[in-house]
Amino acid sequence: MPSAGRGRYHFGPHRPSAPVCRAGRKSQANTRTLFRAEFQEKADRFSRHRNCGGPMILLEAGLRNVRSFDAQLIFAEQLRARGFDACIGAEYFPEDAGRGRTYEAAKLLVDKEDLAPKTVFVLGAEEIGDPLLASLREKQLEADVPVIATGRFTDNQSYVGAKARLAYALGREAKVIDLTDTQPRSMMPTAICPLVAEVKPVARPTVEIPRLTIVLGSMELDNPETLPCLSRMSFQGEYSLKIVVNGLQNDEIKSSSFRDLPTVLYTDLSPLTLARETDILAVFGQGMAGERMAALAVELMAAGGVVIDGTEDEALLSSGAPALLGPKTPFSLDGYLTGKVLGNIAHISDQVSRSPWLRTIDITRLETAADLKPGNLRAARKTRTTLFVPTNGVGLGHAQRCTVIANEMPARTTPVFAAFPSCVPLVRRRGFDCIPLVARTDEKDTPNANDLLTYRRLSSALQPGDRLVFDGGFVFDSIYRVILERRLSAAWIRRGLWPGGRPSQGMLDREGVFDRVIVPSEAFQELNDAYSYGDHVRYVGPIVRQVVLSPEDRDHLRDRLAERFGNEFRQLVVSMLGGGVASDRTAQLQAISGNLAERPDCLHLIVTWPGSTIQPSFFGWRNTRVVQTFEATALCLAADLVISAAGYNSVHEILYHGIPAIFIPQSAPYLDDQERRATALSDRGLCATITDTELMKLERTLRDCLDGDELEHFRAALAEIELPETGTMAAARILAEDWKKR
Repeated sequence: MPSAGRGRYHFGPHRPSAPVCRAGRKSQANTRTLFRAEFQEKADRFSRHRNCGGPMILLEAGLRNVRSFDAQLIFAEQLRARGFDACIGAEYFPEDAGRGRTYEAAKLLVDKEDLAPKTVFVLGAEEIGDPLLASLREKQLEADVPVIATGRFTDNQSYVGAKARLAYALGREAKVIDLTDTQPRSMMPTAICPLVAEVKPVARPTVEIPRLTIVLGSMELDNPETLPCLSRMSFQGEYSLKIVVNGLQNDEIKSSSFRDLPTVLYTDLSPLTLARETDILAVFGQGMAGERMAALAVELMAAGGVVIDGTEDEALLSSGAPALLGPKTPFSLDGYLTGKVLGNIAHISDQVSRSPWLRTIDITRLETAADLKPGNLRAARKTRTTLFVPTNGVGLGHAQRCTVIANEMPARTTPVFAAFPSCVPLVRRRGFDCIPLVARTDEKDTPNANDLLTYRRLSSALQPGDRLVFDGGFVFDSIYRVILERRLSAAWIRRGLWPGGRPSQGMLDREGVFDRVIVPSEAFQELNDAYSYGDHVRYVGPIVRQVVLSPEDRDHLRDRLAERFGNEFRQLVVSMLGGGVASDRTAQLQAISGNLAERPDCLHLIVTWPGSTIQPSFFGWRNTRVVQTFEATALCLAADLVISAAGYNSVHEILYHGIPAIFIPQSAPYLDDQERRATALSDRGLCATITDTELMKLERTLRDCLDGDELEHFRAALAEIELPETGTMAAARILAEDWKKR
């Protein structure tokens, strides 16, 4: 077992200085409280030092609306990537920001009282509203705090007018930069964002299979051939596809028979992140589909990527951008790619990187004009961290499985955990450091507030080159975003046995961000469903925490239980039916307790995880005691009979330790198919299976086990069954390998 000193991450409660995100004006106070509650001092400091190397740059905007906020988000991320401490005042957060923008804003928004800007940067100065002027006057900036403004001015009069309005609010001159001087033919003349990027060509293709991103733009999907065409392209082996769509287009696709198309909303990822995940970009519709897509095209061309202009008005080519003139609809795109692009990516990339147009969008020119000097990014850690994130609901089973694997990791690795409060004591008990996450609250107006906090904490704790290991069914936004934004190598520990034979497509849509998918198998082959294929999917044997309890230790434990509970029992029954989060098992536990109350030589232990909710009525039964422990396996080994839910961990621990059991499967629709798993054992005579409605059968089965010879039959069958080799070591080896990014 690893020592408590492996990978020290100790965090204490701290009120962060900035940033603070809000999720809508109605819930601003709630979200602010969540973002500040129990936040870690070292994690916050770690984030500031790595991401914000220079003095604070406050981004303002001429107007306050979603378009301006998009421009602020885009430019702020670009500045941070260059080493600047860029942030946005919390008052700019719009009510209709949407889910994606809220995540982007989580690391950028700063409360008014926490602002201490060393530079103020105003975007969209061609239109200056009164809120901006009032904000500048209220700040009473010192004379040594420069104010820089950018805009696209139609004539000299508008330029002079902007300077005058800013000077009136500041009491001094601001430096105003007219973007039309360097970008006289902008691909989006009304853009508020400067539309600049770091010119840093990347060798193409960066992966074996080029990554194609299609932006549908204003294109209507009413043509019945559009979606079938995109579907055929999604199955091409020569490239991988993602489609950037707006909300209406996404709803139309998801309600059609082509719902499995790999779609991404405009705000799902920032333009900078999306550009890193793209080798070829094809843009359709009338003009550029907003500033995000314009910024995406600029970022990709600055990195030497291939951009195909399929817009009706040739918006990219008319600006002088080094784009290819492509077909106006997706119908001919596949043939165009095959005939003209895929075999020539390296050559096209070289030509793009030589284009004089790149000088017009070079961010260093804007930095020079604004007299900005990039900060120093925090030096990378020399050791690579492997961060386990066991999640989904309470997450205890996921956490236990991850600790079993982490315990077998080579000494050269540094396993660290990030887990919900219910799991933290378990993780630390196993000897690993743990970053506490915040559990979901009951607030209806901020349903994803805790995941925003998770996103910030994971972003703070990880840097490029680290490894994230996620164990869960659904890949949350926080996991998805931090993998892509931090450019992590990532693994998904994904169990199967989903109800209906397969998970929903939504559960698999984000599989592509993982370099490895590790599938812990079930003990019996008929339970091992395959949900996806490829070299990245690795199947291992069942992951089981194995505990050794000698006959002497077993007798000693039973003696201690008899002494502690004042019950000189002959038979010990342990019930582990869960804490009621997934399925309420009060009726079953009451039935078990009632039956065992009439047996004076029996001790019945209801075993739950520490912190679980316990019904007061359980304490009133004769012979029944409630025990909260992380060491349930040892109690099961000491028991004569175990009554358990049929979760993955419980079933395999009981099976591999040869413990006679009655399984009562949980049936919540978001759980795996516990009834199918339990039935596979009972059909082999290894246990008894009782559904949640079979209370009379439960009473008969208890009697047969405790008074008859059923327990001996179970023990004999368990002793003879041939089980597959456990997969703990194999999973640990996979996680310790150096992976080639897909």
